[in-house]
Amino acid sequence: MNVVDALAESCDVYFYQVGQKLGVDHLAWYANACGLGSVTGIQLENEKAGLVPTSAWKKRRFGVPWQGGETLSIAIGQGYNLATPLQMAVLTSAIATDGVIMRPIILKSIETVKGEKIRTWKAKTIGRLPVSKATLDMIKRGLWNVVNTQKGTATLVKLENVEISGKTGTAQVVSRKDDDFADDEDIPDALKPHGWFVAYAPSENPKIALAVFVEHGEHGSTACGPIARELIKSYLES
Repeated sequence: MNVVDALAESCDVYFYQVGQKLGVDHLAWYANACGLGSVTGIQLENEKAGLVPTSAWKKRRFGVPWQGGETLSIAIGQGYNLATPLQMAVLTSAIATDGVIMRPIILKSIETVKGEKIRTWKAKTIGRLPVSKATLDMIKRGLWNVVNTQKGTATLVKLENVEISGKTGTAQVVSRKDDDFADDEDIPDALKPHGWFVAYAPSENPKIALAVFVEHGEHGSTACGPIARELIKSYLES
């Protein structure tokens, strides 16, 4: 198993091993450098920064040291990690644009009824992903394989005329050790995991990046993927 296949097939064990080798604080450094753990700066009030945990954060928050086993959950985006759909859309866009992190905007322009532009806005570059082109190319191959290869976790998203790159995900609502349900079918809807899917398209020369989050959708591939596919299709055809 390599990183390209691990991304395509959502191989948790691969990323567990990477997390163990790096440690929580190295993971946190890269996550922060990619824009997680801070607001995007969009023109909206009350934007949340999310949370990128570190060993020092846990010591301050709970008064106990970080445990090595906790890094496994962090390495696959679970555990104490908190991220917003907007943060993930911005990060996905940065991958699509060869590492350029942009501050998102709400409005492109304000116009009069006669079509005269009173004011315009443009997204601003606010940073770059802390990775090499070779690393980005590997990530892109993995995200392409997610949708376009037989073993990928989001083959449902595939379109005939447009190549899409993306990644499925799941966000836990409760810890499995805290529930009393022996079978997934017995879990109430309100306790089922949330579904995630991030994507950009076309895979070459991207024009759109997005994040789809379905509360209690369980699986990013089935709950979020088809929504993302239709959004991309509609956008590119408009």
